[in-house]
Amino acid sequence: MGLAACGLIVLGLARADAQGSQKPVSAADQATLDNLAAQRRADERKSDANRQTARQIAQEIEDLRQQIVDISKRQGASEQRSAVYRAKLETINLREADITRQLSEARGREARLLSALQIYTRNPPPALLMSPRKANDAVMAAIIMQAITPELKKRTDVLIRQNADLINLRRQSALQNEALLVSDSDISDQRSQIEKLIGQKMALEDQLLNQADQMQAQALELKTHEDRMRGTAPLRGLLDMLHPDNDRSHLQPPVVGDLIRTFGQDGARGVTYAAEPGSQVIAPAEGEVEFVGPVESYGQVVILNIGNNYRAVVTGIGRVYVDKGQTVALHEPLGRLPNLSDKKAQLYLELRHGDDVVNPTGAVQLAGN
Repeated sequence: MGLAACGLIVLGLARADAQGSQKPVSAADQATLDNLAAQRRADERKSDANRQTARQIAQEIEDLRQQIVDISKRQGASEQRSAVYRAKLETINLREADITRQLSEARGREARLLSALQIYTRNPPPALLMSPRKANDAVMAAIIMQAITPELKKRTDVLIRQNADLINLRRQSALQNEALLVSDSDISDQRSQIEKLIGQKMALEDQLLNQADQMQAQALELKTHEDRMRGTAPLRGLLDMLHPDNDRSHLQPPVVGDLIRTFGQDGARGVTYAAEPGSQVIAPAEGEVEFVGPVESYGQVVILNIGNNYRAVVTGIGRVYVDKGQTVALHEPLGRLPNLSDKKAQLYLELRHGDDVVNPTGAVQLAGN
């Protein structure tokens, strides 16, 4: 069927739809429509409530992340203090070794002098057997040793006091270092507990958002049912047939939302979507994750190699589910949009062929086509 014929069919169905929408419905059909509308509104309310709860949890997660940042700062300061104390302790060890050496040498000299003094004191040589020269030398030696001994003792006492002070300082430093190690351990435990709590809250947020997505899908299905009963569904079905979701010649929208900026509009190098906060981001095509991570002012970024030198760049993701090197299928979840505000979040999709940007909404010769 040619495009012109399809256009005529679409136009005819649109006119028929416009006329059909004015036809009266039976009382039974109206009651069914009322029930469908009530159930759809209930699903929409539940979806909105779940998204609101998930948003609160997302804010709690953000607060917990800030606590981890604060803990990291405290841990960094503690590590710096610990490094300072370790350096001081090393200096103390060197000083203590030097003092010990000096003290040992002083004690050795003092011991030799005291030994000589004791020899002359307890066993003085007989005067008749000594020459006057030797006697004078002995007396002078005794006098010198008697004069030097107090000074040596004084120096030794100083060295002993210095050594005692150093030992005390070393003990205090060791205690302080031990306290720092205990503090670091406590900080690490706090960090582990917070990270565990973040993991639990992220799982709960995902659960709530998945439930919201399911309820939203149910609401859309009910809306489709209502449209069919009103006669407005055939046009929608034909458009879906013309642009099926599994058309591998086109990139699929990575999020359910509104296209707010098209390729080339105001110099745009890609397309931008606006979607509900926390909405799931899916792979626009099958490919391999070449890059994933935060980029300043772009949020989390995922780059997919989708074959034939094409790469899809998705930016603005709040939380990423995929890893570098992972192969993802079409429509496989890549992550979720930020969920910290009730305003719609924006997602940007750019397609590159080599170094050139390409319209992501146009036909693409992907691998396997």
